[in-house]
Amino acid sequence: MEQNFTLQPVTEQPLNAETPLNALNQTLTPTELFYIRNHFDIPVLDSDQFELIINGAVAKPLGLTLSQLHEYPEKSLTVVMECAGNGRSSMRLVIIGTPWNLGAISQAIFTGIPLHNILEAAHISEDTKEIRFTGADVGLLRTGKTEYYVRSLPLEIALHPDTILVWEMNGERLSAQHGFPLRLVVPGWYGMASVKWLREITVLTEPFQGFFQTQEYIYIGEQGIQDQTPVTNMRVRSMIIDPDAGSSLRKDEILLSGIAWSGDGEVVKVELSFDGGES
Repeated sequence: MEQNFTLQPVTEQPLNAETPLNALNQTLTPTELFYIRNHFDIPVLDSDQFELIINGAVAKPLGLTLSQLHEYPEKSLTVVMECAGNGRSSMRLVIIGTPWNLGAISQAIFTGIPLHNILEAAHISEDTKEIRFTGADVGLLRTGKTEYYVRSLPLEIALHPDTILVWEMNGERLSAQHGFPLRLVVPGWYGMASVKWLREITVLTEPFQGFFQTQEYIYIGEQGIQDQTPVTNMRVRSMIIDPDAGSSLRKDEILLSGIAWSGDGEVVKVELSFDGGES
């Protein structure tokens, strides 16, 4: 079957596009093939005019330029990022949302600084419960309101040393599609937590109740999970990449390859069954 190494558009407005599955056997997803997830139009931003605002329950509000952020110790992490709706189009029930197939997942090296360094510099309140992140992307919600994309993290996740503010991806400056000039990256969590085009960080003493926190990215009708529970960590999952789905194969020894991932821990074994798990 012909190899197709180009992003696969899912929606044009806003732009959402999948990584081709045959590119996922690589350890790192090339930036030009890294899946693109947008809720609204991509904002046009100028790095020279950029300032990250840190406010809320802090003793020392901050306004930091990119140059000032670069003064903190740098950190690079290899991170799997997956959209919470990955595979939605194959679900039996019709679910509202972007009709992803299976390519809303990629892996890249992200470089930036640990978020906790900035929070410590701002001297956050002892009563802090959550940290809110506001992107520069804005648009019309299904409620009829126009709002920015805003999400929050529990304090313990925000303070984790691997939660980072990122300006570089696979050794190059962030592209506009992936959050230039600055984005948040939260390893282990679905991609909705990794706010792009980050412009403001607000320290909260009460839980955030915004649209993308309480009305989107929540579990509804999921067995064993209470309705309205927020989506957080990526679930354990695996996928055969080669041979392609639907391929005609000889009755012979076949080499299978694919990927497996988890938001909570290391994948140590993958089992394959041809009889529904009987053997």
